[in-house]
Amino acid sequence: MSAFSPVRQSNQSPMRLLQIMECLAASRTPMRLQDVAKQVGMTQSTVLRYLYSLEQANYIYQDEETSRYALTWKVCRLGENLNSYLGLRNITTSFVNQLANSLSLGACLVVEDNSECMYLDHIDNPNSPTLQRIGKQAPLHATGSGKVLLSQFSEQRLAQYIAEKGLTRYTEYTITDLPTLQEELAKIRRQDFAMDEQECEIGLRCLSCPLRNYTGHVIAAVSVFGNVLEMSDRRIQHEIYPALREKAAIISTRLGYCGAQEEQHAAARSISSGL
Repeated sequence: MSAFSPVRQSNQSPMRLLQIMECLAASRTPMRLQDVAKQVGMTQSTVLRYLYSLEQANYIYQDEETSRYALTWKVCRLGENLNSYLGLRNITTSFVNQLANSLSLGACLVVEDNSECMYLDHIDNPNSPTLQRIGKQAPLHATGSGKVLLSQFSEQRLAQYIAEKGLTRYTEYTITDLPTLQEELAKIRRQDFAMDEQECEIGLRCLSCPLRNYTGHVIAAVSVFGNVLEMSDRRIQHEIYPALREKAAIISTRLGYCGAQEEQHAAARSISSGL
């Protein structure tokens, strides 16, 4: 396709508009026209046309005394509407369903609530029924999703978690001492996924990936689980992990995260060494 094709040219306009809005959003003070143009790599005349359109729509204003430009609070309405109509579960439900149906395994969405796992979505595996249901809580240190969330804790917060909750033993495989847990969390941060190796329920294996929002912060985890026969190392490496990683990357992108695709490629190289 030619670099000057109508499709390519039409795609440039919204991208340029977003570049200018992001530039203004990143500045702590109103900006001069020439500074905006320099940062976004456009001519001043081009930037001025976009600024005029944004001003007409009341997304920016121009200070009368300094002639500098800044965003109005109208952009906050976009975020408020997003929180109102597109909650996390609304974004993830179809992907959780796809994982469960395509893999014939259980799948769930988990967030941290009061230093415990809170299940926002859960599709049970008929071959490995568990006790977890939507709204039910589970320990962070003994579940795949929980360890993903726990891996983001600072040392101080981790110490506080252990002081409040302890490291209760649920099975013979549960991690119950701080050094081993710290080593496990460091491994999770490196490989960007976590495994539950029968640590919460005997016979149950779980693979979890983080979900990141526009700040890059892990706000939830999406997991696939089943019995140890269904989730062999080979199947995890060649089928389950690629599917889970792909869905997690798409969800994170919809949450505004920009590095999902790069991390997906990097994580794919580490799955074999992580099992």
